[in-house]
Amino acid sequence: MPESIFKQVSLDILRLHQHTLRSLLATQGCGDCEIHDAVYMTLDGRYYLWLPRTPSEKPSCAGILLIEDESACIRLSWVADMRPVRRKDNLYRRVSTLLQRRMQRAKDKFHQAADACLLELTPQQGRLSTGGREIALSPCDLVKALYPASHRLAGFAQ
Repeated sequence: MPESIFKQVSLDILRLHQHTLRSLLATQGCGDCEIHDAVYMTLDGRYYLWLPRTPSEKPSCAGILLIEDESACIRLSWVADMRPVRRKDNLYRRVSTLLQRRMQRAKDKFHQAADACLLELTPQQGRLSTGGREIALSPCDLVKALYPASHRLAGFAQ
């Protein structure tokens, strides 16, 4: 994406992630499409979603993630690779703790039921809708928008 366009939309991307807590995730499993309303967070350019129950027996490896702020008329969608994070994984504990903090700030409840599932989504291609414009995004655009300081430091190091 050209830098001039990116500067115009990067603040929208950052605000959207700061002001929303929930997302929708569409997955394909056992021949049926499933829609999950899930709490999410980002970490190192990946999304982590807390599903209150495990998706179908054979979920696909890809999903479509939708994050929307209706009051600001901003919508972000991603086609992403998915993988479950196992409870024994250190990443599981780290992300669970961060999600719990995020939900407490929003005064939402964090339920860690036995059949709950933590999914890691790695964005592949995205689309931002804002102010009547549709803009294609890459995973690099997401990282630049969410972590601008670390992106600038990496540029200086090269």
